[in-house]
Amino acid sequence: MTEFVKQELISTIGGRVRCKRCQAKAKRTQQQCLLPAITGKRVCRVHGGLSRGPTTKEGRERCRAAKLIHGRETRKIRNERQQTLAELKVMQRLGKLVEIF
Repeated sequence: MTEFVKQELISTIGGRVRCKRCQAKAKRTQQQCLLPAITGKRVCRVHGGLSRGPTTKEGRERCRAAKLIHGRETRKIRNERQQTLAELKVMQRLGKLVEIF
């Protein structure tokens, strides 16, 4: 499979107007969206350029609490993994000092 390079600009209205191109790409075809991005955003209206996010305080709190990082990972899971790996690293260093490893 060839490497995909995203295009930054797109020509519209018969090449007379140049604007930013939507940076979203399809999962299946790996093709970049053909629509222009919303002014001041990276994506078009179809891919969430018009979204303003949660507007109420409760909505922002729910969003912050449920914030997912790359699919199935929450911040809590990532922090637990970092602590576990740090503990393993300390144990490995101690094992080398005692010459177990």
